[in-house]
Amino acid sequence: MVVTARDNDHRAGRRRAGVALACAALVALSACASTPAVEILARPTSGASATPAGEVSASPASEVSTTAPGELSSTWTEAAPYPSADNDMSTVTSIRAFITGYSYFDNTPPGSARISHPVLHSVAGGRGTYDDPITVAVGHVREGGVSVLDWPAGTRFYVPNLRRYLIVEDTCGDGERPQDGPCHTGYPAGSTTWLDVWIGGEGGTQAGAERCMRKITGVWDVIVDPGPGYPVAPGEIYAPTDAGRAHSAVPGCTNTYGNEI
Repeated sequence: MVVTARDNDHRAGRRRAGVALACAALVALSACASTPAVEILARPTSGASATPAGEVSASPASEVSTTAPGELSSTWTEAAPYPSADNDMSTVTSIRAFITGYSYFDNTPPGSARISHPVLHSVAGGRGTYDDPITVAVGHVREGGVSVLDWPAGTRFYVPNLRRYLIVEDTCGDGERPQDGPCHTGYPAGSTTWLDVWIGGEGGTQAGAERCMRKITGVWDVIVDPGPGYPVAPGEIYAPTDAGRAHSAVPGCTNTYGNEI
């Protein structure tokens, strides 16, 4: 979300460092979550469609290319059919998205779960079910003194790789021209948007949160405005106090499942 001028200097510096890591090594970034300084509107999405769905995995750093700032297009190509959750042979909108994570430790302000656009939650949270989706932050642009979200607050997604539903409730990217930085631009070629997912982390460690963010970072299929019924592995992405994850390769971090439903 948009922050004060004093916070902008701090957050912009973190973002510049984070972009280099994410684009060179697929390292996740944090979202902005302090009190907005300007009004934020929702970008109209009528008539928008998405890029064809297909199986994608996180690319090695040497194979990742990025879109240069100022070269983004708001045009989406038509989406390919994707089976609905209830197997009624209808279609849904599927896109490829660059997925990263932000946590309790690198939110703005650090050590908080504050968000810019509460819809279902007063602070970042959620278990990933249809009724309780997890907070996700999206990029925005400054237009005429206001900021416009890349996806309207309340937009829902389903990510097969995480087996969780998400909901837009936070803003990613700082400064006077957030359209020149994440999460509005800088995502790898082959993806059409950048979604920065809240992973939690309170009660864990910053190092553990960062390992978990690296684990989930990559280009993955995402279903837009999904219906209920898709498989769900409920719980925070990074749940260090969950005894059921004691044997995870990244302790406390969710399992990942690829693009198959």
